[in-house]
Amino acid sequence: MKRIFLVLVLAIGFTSISNAQKWADLSNEQKYSKLQEFRTDNQKYLKETLKLSDEQRTDIDNVNLCFLSTLDLIDRYGKDDTAKEKYAKSAVNARNAQLDAIMGPEKRKQFQDYVVAKLKKAEAAQK
Repeated sequence: MKRIFLVLVLAIGFTSISNAQKWADLSNEQKYSKLQEFRTDNQKYLKETLKLSDEQRTDIDNVNLCFLSTLDLIDRYGKDDTAKEKYAKSAVNARNAQLDAIMGPEKRKQFQDYVVAKLKKAEAAQK
């Protein structure tokens, strides 16, 4: 679970870095702008490459918002790291099942590979 949450955070952070700025050095407005760019780029990929409908993309957004909210609740109310990890794994499995239902396992894997490649590219740009 921690890996998946870390990947989500890194995806947002690494892909939003420009001009060798660190995420922590950006203002809230700059962070919001970078997050919006990240989302816009992903939406374009989902629409143009994976040919997902507007409804599917909206459903994916809703699943992701719910997932992140669930992780926040688990972090806030979990008794210990073991319990938090157990609940988080359940949340990850539920999210994967929902995304498979929306876009299909093949397209979800293709999108996952796309995001991983973006992360590696952003990480390489930081070095």
